[in-house]
Amino acid sequence: RNKVVPDIEDAMQRIKNYAAPANAMRLDKKTPCVKTSICEECRSLDRICNTWTITEKSFPKGRIKIVLINEDLGL
Repeated sequence: RNKVVPDIEDAMQRIKNYAAPANAMRLDKKTPCVKTSICEECRSLDRICNTWTITEKSFPKGRIKIVLINEDLGL
């Protein structure tokens, strides 16, 4: 279902060791994680896990909305 994890550390682990390698494989990228299935902290030009965005607060109130969908979508 939705990719909700208990904390930021679990979120980073999920991205690096599941979602990014799986998407790199799906997109036929030339990265080490395609071969090992885990993040290798590479510097490949094909690297897809380059940008991390963390929003701690929303200002003004209500500017950011989160929608949870009760379906299996994506990785």
